[in-house]
Amino acid sequence: MSPFYRITLTALLGLWALTLPALAQQAQPAKGEGEKKLQKGQIVEVQIPVAVLDVQRILIDALAVKNIRDQITKFGTKFEQEIEKERKEIRTANQELARQRTILSPEAFAEKRRKFEQRIVEVQRLVQRRQRELDKSRNQAMIVVNKAYTGIVWKIANERNLAVILRKNQTAYAVTSLDITKEVLTRLDKKLPTVKVSKPGK
Repeated sequence: MSPFYRITLTALLGLWALTLPALAQQAQPAKGEGEKKLQKGQIVEVQIPVAVLDVQRILIDALAVKNIRDQITKFGTKFEQEIEKERKEIRTANQELARQRTILSPEAFAEKRRKFEQRIVEVQRLVQRRQRELDKSRNQAMIVVNKAYTGIVWKIANERNLAVILRKNQTAYAVTSLDITKEVLTRLDKKLPTVKVSKPGK
């Protein structure tokens, strides 16, 4: 469960706890007003402190996320150059193998072909390993961002006594004043403008 979902779950539990007393108060007639009863279907207005957050925007626009993306791109470019070199060697070996087919004995050719196919498998494994290393470095850096981001969201929630923070993409409509995305971004950019990405493979 992501930190954000833990926030939301906690907030929903808080919402439930806050709402019950309010509903109970509305449902029970006040002292001295025993004759007043709620009409069937009457809407009971309950005010709940709520905010909206565009998580996707933060994952795209935050300075720290952009910085991580730039570093991963540089590592990826180096890995691609390394892999392209291996691919070039394989193409050359394949051409040489085709040339030797007519001059080698079937046994010798079969042995060279076996080694060639083994080389292809090794390069494929290298590509997969490099991708896993990139993903690991990216994920480790994003953990730092998520920790800072979660702390900021918690702080804003406490400052405003918010009971619920909703994801914007899960909300059909919300007034602009409920959106705390810009404030979260501003605080996050100030607190964590960059994140050092560990070199993949280490």
